[in-house]
Amino acid sequence: NQKDNSLKDKTAKGLFWGGLSNGVQQLLNMIIGIFLARILSPDDYGMVGMLTIFTLIAGVLQESGFTAALVNKKDIEHTDYNAVFWFTTLMGICMYSILFACAPLIAAFYNKPELTSLARFLFISIFVSSTSITHYAYLFKNLMVKQRAIAQIIALALSGTIGIILALNDFAYWGIAIQSVSYTVVSTSVCWFFSGWRPTLPINFKPLKGMFAFSWRLLVTNIFVQLNNNIFSVLLGRFFGVADVGH
Repeated sequence: NQKDNSLKDKTAKGLFWGGLSNGVQQLLNMIIGIFLARILSPDDYGMVGMLTIFTLIAGVLQESGFTAALVNKKDIEHTDYNAVFWFTTLMGICMYSILFACAPLIAAFYNKPELTSLARFLFISIFVSSTSITHYAYLFKNLMVKQRAIAQIIALALSGTIGIILALNDFAYWGIAIQSVSYTVVSTSVCWFFSGWRPTLPINFKPLKGMFAFSWRLLVTNIFVQLNNNIFSVLLGRFFGVADVGH
């Protein structure tokens, strides 16, 4: 019937745009990476790399598995999206506030005083990304793969250009940090534009209760995955050197 044909058409287009997006992003990452690798040192990458685990863990905590919960929910309403949006946004504020306060401790752990200001700037991405989690879920749920792809490609191209310009002007590891934050800001902005969904007041967290049984398992799993993938970099930065993290 017409509904099935429409779904098949959307799925086919989604696969096409998903594949195209992956190819373009890999190409852009390779080009940007080659340029930056010729300009920046392993120490520059290492400075940002030592903070990666904190960004990733905070991202997992603020998302709390609710993206997948939204996508897998059959009868989804505005109140479901709204509850997740306000939860992730408030969690983003909490995560950033905690890490902002802990930045001097992180710098002391690595014995790198300059990490304090770098961390406080880089962690802005945590709050910004928290405001787009629901919008990305909305795009995914509605098979708007083309819009997701365009948002990611635009963000990668613009932030990569900014990163190269800053690297050429001797911004060193600050250039990488600004590139990272600019990617998050651009992708979030474009995602908001394409989704068309907007949060509303008042805030009602009741819909989260029905999703938590599904989401908490993902939360625990993702935390362990990030710890397993990044703990080695933390140990390298603590006991060896910045350059070892950057390699």
